[in-house]
Amino acid sequence: MDTEFHYWMTGLVAHRAGFSEAEAEVIAYSSEYIDENDVSYSIVDKHTGAEYINYMSQTLNILKPKDTLMRIYPIFHFIPGDPEAATARRRDGKMHWLNTTPDGEYANQIIDAAFKASEDTRLFRIGIASHSYVDTWAHQNFIGWYDYFNDIDLKVGAAIGHAIAGCHPDWVAHIWTDNRLLQSEISNRDRFIEAAKALYQKYCGYQVSIGKLDNVSSWPAVEKELIAIMGQTYSGDDCRYAESRLRSYKQRLHWFPDFDEARWFDQAIETDVRGLKDLKSGLLAGITLFRDKYYWRPDQDKTKTNWYRFQEAVKEQERLGIQLLSGRFRNMGMDLAVI
Repeated sequence: MDTEFHYWMTGLVAHRAGFSEAEAEVIAYSSEYIDENDVSYSIVDKHTGAEYINYMSQTLNILKPKDTLMRIYPIFHFIPGDPEAATARRRDGKMHWLNTTPDGEYANQIIDAAFKASEDTRLFRIGIASHSYVDTWAHQNFIGWYDYFNDIDLKVGAAIGHAIAGCHPDWVAHIWTDNRLLQSEISNRDRFIEAAKALYQKYCGYQVSIGKLDNVSSWPAVEKELIAIMGQTYSGDDCRYAESRLRSYKQRLHWFPDFDEARWFDQAIETDVRGLKDLKSGLLAGITLFRDKYYWRPDQDKTKTNWYRFQEAVKEQERLGIQLLSGRFRNMGMDLAVI
């Protein structure tokens, strides 16, 4: 899934389930920022000299990840599910222990834990876990590992995740073909509605747990709203009708700004540009004579900033993911904590 679901649709579902406008925006931003959090920074406290280093939840290029960061994918984007799930039946009969399947046990444990996180990180954990949870629908039948299992044409191409499939699994209302599966025609509208329903039910359950109204019976109206926003389905190699859908989201989430990946960072951190500002992506990323330096803003309590609390929530989900998935990786002869 891309920004459309992780930011706009997640925000809409959260608000309809009972989160306030401000809460829904934090959840949605956290959900989308998982894909943008692809740089490890050293942030210095000018008063103490202490350094804070964040964990990455995405790499700069999924096609060329850093080998030591392979654990990012199964923890944040391709949570392993049930290799024997009916949705995973393939023409070649293959199964894989790391196969992502919708609504899997580990994905449920991760999002359920987020609702019980400390108040400081809870909304951020919910947003991060929401991203990982709904991706089990969009990324189903792919593994967050470099493997031939991911080749949708049943050829000899090894890739990480859905790199060979391109953006087809992520586009709202898109129809595409996965030749590995017995049911090869894929409707992202159907998959995304199923994901939104499961997420909505999780959100409603949380609202009940904190003594608020249960809006779960309103799902049919929310589903109708989402289908109206999605509009007509389409196929091909382009994401179509996105501008029309975006207008529909904005009409309903009028207080939501466009997603800006720098907003939380710049609110919390001062950048000391040394020469030219460091590039975070592109061919020239990482190539610089004088690296920028980063400091906490002196007028902010860093522990109260959204960026800091998001980063702490990322670390919490990574620790939980390693704990939950290590057994499965050990059965494959791997140590998830060091890859």
